[in-house]
Formats: sequence, structure tokens, C-alpha cells
Amino acid sequence: MRRYDWTTELRIDGPHPMLRVYADNAPTIGESVSVAWGNGAWWYQSSTGIWLARCTRPRLAADKVTVLLTPWVALATTRYRDE
Repeated sequence: MRRYDWTTELRIDGPHPMLRVYADNAPTIGESVSVAWGNGAWWYQSSTGIWLARCTRPRLAADKVTVLLTPWVALATTRYRDE
């Protein structure tokens, strides 16, 4: 995720470890990614329950997190214009 310019933090305050992913310029907007068993394999799963990719494909999971977060971060960092 850091290769894609995201900041990451390991969160171990709950029952399962999660990776918190966010942009430095919008730290209140982010995604928590965990690992879950499903359909006969381990998967990366978003906090909203979206299956991102099998754990054998971490780059695909990173791409999907980028697709999910980019519009939100763009909106949060763009000045509102009343035009």
C-alpha cells in the first residue's frame, strides 16, 4: 500500500488484526483491511465486507483499496466551489 502512496497502520485493538489504510492529507478517511476465510481460501476483506482479493494476490487487493478510497480522498481535499 505504501507503494501506492497510502499510509498504513497495524491495528490490533480488536479481536482480529487489521491494516488501517489512509492518505496523509485526509487521515480521517480510510479503510480497514483484514484477512478472512471464505470460499475455500483466505481473502483480504474491507471493513464494509467487500472481498478485495485472495491473499495470494496482494497487489490486486491494494489496487481495489485504491479504487475505493481515491474518490473520497479527492473530495475531502478539494475546495468546495459554488459555481
